[in-house]
Amino acid sequence: MVKEVDFTEKVPISHHLIEIKDRVIQVAVVVAFFFGVSFYFIEIILLWLEDPLPKEFAELTFITPTEPFFTNMKVAFMSSVFISMPWILYHVWGFIAPGLKVKEKKITAMFVFSGTAFFLFGGIFCYFLVLPLGLKFLLAYGSHFWKMQVTIGFYFSFVVKLIMAFAFAFQTPLIMVLLTKFGVINTVKMKLYRKWAFLGTFALAAVLTPPDIITQVLLAIPLYCLYEFGMVVSRLFENPKNREMAFRQMQAEAEARKAAKEAVQRAADMKKSAAKKTKKVRKVVR
Repeated sequence: MVKEVDFTEKVPISHHLIEIKDRVIQVAVVVAFFFGVSFYFIEIILLWLEDPLPKEFAELTFITPTEPFFTNMKVAFMSSVFISMPWILYHVWGFIAPGLKVKEKKITAMFVFSGTAFFLFGGIFCYFLVLPLGLKFLLAYGSHFWKMQVTIGFYFSFVVKLIMAFAFAFQTPLIMVLLTKFGVINTVKMKLYRKWAFLGTFALAAVLTPPDIITQVLLAIPLYCLYEFGMVVSRLFENPKNREMAFRQMQAEAEARKAAKEAVQRAADMKKSAAKKTKKVRKVVR
């Protein structure tokens, strides 16, 4: 059982470490339970994951004696993490909540629900749209030159990792809301760094997806849309004082840069003026 603390209660670091341990144990128990359930129904899960595979490549093979067993273990574990996500998010919020005020704690249900919804939506989006298009492009491209034999280890690792990558990437709005709520970032700077966010989504998509432009674009575009959506939602939870403070700070920085630029320009003008006067004096002397 995890001991809850109040917003005004001061606790030592050792208490936080004990709380983390207790929450990790509870999460591990639930993940282990669903791991057992997933492993028992592994044939259904594997058939479901095989469905996006083009029919001409549907005959999967394995090349080592241990490959089927460890593939089943990996898929069952990823499945258990996917199913346990609401419980994981609940404990993540439970660890953060003591540092929030009473009004802020009321959004616990929304945090867990929205986090789970985005996680599921990311996985579903990948399974029904990205996987069929990506597999069709990649396998068809290679089959023009070589004979393709898809092994179960590589295929299921590829599919599961891609689904999980999309599912976690779709947590972007939730992370933005949390960072805004704690004052780490603000919507003023989010709008200012839009172009960098656009480039960042494509860079992240290049890391999380296979090296083909189709799956990268299919992840990058939704990610940027989620960034824009995250800005809108973050504004609802942002402290207006923090937003006003950030806006004033940006104005002050802009004025300081302008003043510095004008000072440099004045110094350059004075230098030119002094050089002209010196030139005139030399002509008079001559």
